[in-house]
Amino acid sequence: MKINENKFMSKPKEFLVLVLFIVIYFFFQKTIYPIFALLFWLICAMSLAGAIINSLEILNLPEIVINIIGIVISGIALIIVLILVFYLGYLCSKFLKKMNKTVLGGAMIAILIYFVYKIFTETDESTAMFAPTAREVHIFCTASHIFYTIGVFFSDRVKKILNHIKFKRKNK
Repeated sequence: MKINENKFMSKPKEFLVLVLFIVIYFFFQKTIYPIFALLFWLICAMSLAGAIINSLEILNLPEIVINIIGIVISGIALIIVLILVFYLGYLCSKFLKKMNKTVLGGAMIAILIYFVYKIFTETDESTAMFAPTAREVHIFCTASHIFYTIGVFFSDRVKKILNHIKFKRKNK
């Protein structure tokens, strides 16, 4: 009987790799992604928002309009970070699709339930002046987890939809 050596992992190794992946992913999700988003927001969005708001002050726009523009620029910066998280999920999809999809999906759902639970149980107390609250961090972690999961499991479908949209645009 020929042993299938083309298989990526045997069952015990698959479980250990899954546990290692979940620990590393949870660490990234809880610490690295919010820090990455905050740094991106501070470096890119704040400098861009400062330049735009300074140029709009010449027009003597009301304070509400300037605040809305700042919020929109911050939102665009966070969307760019979420797109990068989706792309990271897309890059990891080939590795993760070799694992048991049921167990991996269950682990991803458990992580999602944890973050949703933390959204509703955290208080809105901020520890620093410009730092986001714990609830805001968990909301961002939930959104980045959803984008990462879509990148891992549904990147082929998203790619088909984007190609279909691109094809329709070229035909017009």
